[in-house]
Amino acid sequence: MINPTIPGFQLISGYPLWFAPLCLLFGAGVALVLYYKNTSEDFSRSLVIFLSVLRFLSASLIAFLLLSPMIKTISRTTELPAVIIGVDNSRSMVLGADSLFQQDQLPLMLSKLREELKGRFEVYNYTFGQQVTESETTDYRDELSDIASFFSEINARFYNRNVGAVVLVSDGIYNAGKDPLYAVRDAAYPVYTINAGDTTVKRDLLIQRVNYNRTVFKGNRFPVEVVVQAREAGGMSAELKVTSEGAEAYSTKLDFSSDNQVRTVSFTTEAREAGIKKFRITVDVVEGEVNKANNVREIFIEVKEGKQKIAIVGNAPHPDLAALERAIGNGNNFEADIFYVDNLKTAPSGYNLFILHQVPSLTNAAISLTTALAGQKVPVLFVLGSQSDIPAFNRLKTGLSLIGQGKSGNEVLPVFNKEFTLFVTPEHIASLLATVPPLLSPFAQYQQSNAVNVLAYQGIGSLSSGMPLILFSQIAETRYGIIAGEGIWKWRMHDYQMHGNHIAYDEFTGKLLQYLSAETDRNRLKLTWRNTYAENESIEFNALLLNESGEMINDPEIGLTITGEDEKVYDFVFSTMNEGYYLNAGNLPPGLYRFTATAGSGTDQLRRDGSFTVTALNLEDVNTIANHRLLNAIAAQTGGKSLKPEETGELLPLLNSREDAKPVIYSRKHFTDLISFIPLLALIILVLGTEWFMRRFNGSY
Repeated sequence: MINPTIPGFQLISGYPLWFAPLCLLFGAGVALVLYYKNTSEDFSRSLVIFLSVLRFLSASLIAFLLLSPMIKTISRTTELPAVIIGVDNSRSMVLGADSLFQQDQLPLMLSKLREELKGRFEVYNYTFGQQVTESETTDYRDELSDIASFFSEINARFYNRNVGAVVLVSDGIYNAGKDPLYAVRDAAYPVYTINAGDTTVKRDLLIQRVNYNRTVFKGNRFPVEVVVQAREAGGMSAELKVTSEGAEAYSTKLDFSSDNQVRTVSFTTEAREAGIKKFRITVDVVEGEVNKANNVREIFIEVKEGKQKIAIVGNAPHPDLAALERAIGNGNNFEADIFYVDNLKTAPSGYNLFILHQVPSLTNAAISLTTALAGQKVPVLFVLGSQSDIPAFNRLKTGLSLIGQGKSGNEVLPVFNKEFTLFVTPEHIASLLATVPPLLSPFAQYQQSNAVNVLAYQGIGSLSSGMPLILFSQIAETRYGIIAGEGIWKWRMHDYQMHGNHIAYDEFTGKLLQYLSAETDRNRLKLTWRNTYAENESIEFNALLLNESGEMINDPEIGLTITGEDEKVYDFVFSTMNEGYYLNAGNLPPGLYRFTATAGSGTDQLRRDGSFTVTALNLEDVNTIANHRLLNAIAAQTGGKSLKPEETGELLPLLNSREDAKPVIYSRKHFTDLISFIPLLALIILVLGTEWFMRRFNGSY
């Protein structure tokens, strides 16, 4: 709380204050000149004296204002030290033996603490788990524990504020985000921890994790690896069983020779049919086991018909070619081969998609290749660069033409188009595009047809030039993609430098190719969605609706019906967004879902069907043993103290005894020009007006 006070003021000027008596002399001189030898018989002596005083006052005040006087005031504000209370709202808080205490007694003790802190401290309340919320209400339903995000949030919100202490109420279990100790390495405040949760190690068999490929191909055998951890289960055995669609796919017996042991089970199974397949993995519950939720894990695997083949055709060796090949190879949907245009007489057969890197080129127009591709209606991704033959490219009629090409190129950055709706671009890909190095783009005037959808514009800094950098078009039944710049290999390197992996770049490349290689969609109702969502993620859909002329419209209503495995039905209606539609269906329980989207009515009704899965996180069930060692380390590192939940009442005297948890007084100077001081201006006008009225009343001007 900030309490302002204003103790006083001071009169200052840009001129020496000894000029002020000169203003009085000036006023006296004006009055003497006007009234000293006044011989009017209409003015009595007393009136002359009165009028002289008025003129003296007005002239002196006006002269004083010419010195630019100001009033300086000093206000002092007192900021009470802030105490920030953060309570872990994750589910692991109530999975231990002390769950009733966490739900019933702990909230009452914290409420009492908040009341005791008021007056001397400013109290702020937060809960954290999978997200940080400013609240003092807990329901212990969050499926993630991200302690570091809580500290990151308060560091941002209370930067340069008077923070007296942070009270962290948690079991110390975290399964998301950074190491909390790293998050408080530069903390300028003490952290007092309330060590909740149960540290007792109980007998438990749990499926720690399952490693598998989320996409496989029909007819192939694929591996699955299950990691089972045993606690206090020495001398016991249990059966691990895997079922799919009601049939047993695999089973084995696990023997545990020691109390704490980890067993890894690997097996393979065959992908017989295309579609999304659900596998249920269970490990037997042993005698004396309390936590049974972590004995079950469900996974979903998408079985596809087969990998698509991509031909990368380059004008000459270039690092872009290797970056594209590696990104494609790291995915599950495509395989790539590299060719050089000088070695090709026509288009290689058996490929579903072609990437032409600076082809047509200045040294090879590749007429036979491009003619063959146009005849086969094969989708093509063009990468333009300094060796591209722009006139030959323009003749291909891809929806983009470059007019008046210059000799040099432009270094341009991608500016993401937020209205792009052909496919969903996740936040981590948009963040990558916002930080990547520039591409070398041909210098020209870019002209695009109405068939073009722009994913990113060319930008100088953060400003968009309005010219496309990455775009898609569909001419007749052929899809084209164009990256109007070379050097995308730098983006892959940048992704590794930023994140230690190539995940965002490879996924971005995969999305470009997946859209281009998808069968041409003749349905006028177009949907984009993800195949898999985590249970804490919102289910989102984007939709486009075209009229019979192929123009986007958003007047008709689009409805969506989602059906779960239990045949429970969820009905939704899309909202309009720009020229398209958007739907956030919220969170759904784990499972396999089918959906049907419909637009229009009667014979003109359009329909799209699809499916997606929601996977259980299960992270809160894997480890339920409180990590008080971490909480003690956080308190020690920041100069705080660790307390048991029943010792919460000791916090107030601990905080009161801290010399650094004191109110801070801030002083602020304010300057006000007297010429803008309304009462003074009113006084001058009143004096001049009174003098004029008295002179006029007594027959003078």
